[in-house]
Amino acid sequence: MTPSQRVAAGEVIGQALVESDRLPDLQTQVIGELWLRDLELTAWRVLHADRRSDDPAGRKAFPDAWTSV
Repeated sequence: MTPSQRVAAGEVIGQALVESDRLPDLQTQVIGELWLRDLELTAWRVLHADRRSDDPAGRKAFPDAWTSV
């Protein structure tokens, strides 16, 4: 996702969450961004739950990939 796509998605998701959860005091883009981050973190955990590498380069590749997102 490009940065502008991420902002737009965060706004749409945040608006839906604000309307459904009745959280009017929170900014929609902030709520959407937090939701996207949680989704990404969950996906990384699921994808890499059983991929514990004995190779030091493999262990380093995961946090490097995570921080480059």
